[in-house]
Amino acid sequence: MTVYVAEIKGRGIAAFHADTGSDAERLVRDRALRDDLMVLATGGLPLWDGVTGIEVRLARPDEEAKWRASRAKAIRRGNIEENDIGWIAFLVALTDRRNGDRAGREARRWLAARRRAPI
Repeated sequence: MTVYVAEIKGRGIAAFHADTGSDAERLVRDRALRDDLMVLATGGLPLWDGVTGIEVRLARPDEEAKWRASRAKAIRRGNIEENDIGWIAFLVALTDRRNGDRAGREARRWLAARRRAPI
């Protein structure tokens, strides 16, 4: 599986699987993902401002390892099926700005409930 990273201002934000670079670019342009990036925050700031460019690159080994570990944990917890490769692992601590006190763990559960179909 090829793992890619969405990068904003030089910082890896989210790791995900895609078959090709074109598929990875398409996922990052997806409106639902972009909406999530504007709602979720780290350090009190949104992950994305809606304007700044989002770059796509191959994941570094440590980022791929985080994606694989996060996906394996989601499978063990029953959040996703073993064959679901559409998992997105955020590489930064998350909060959901709609519920300012929501912990990153809860934000990830919310995302798991909204998981996307594989590309």
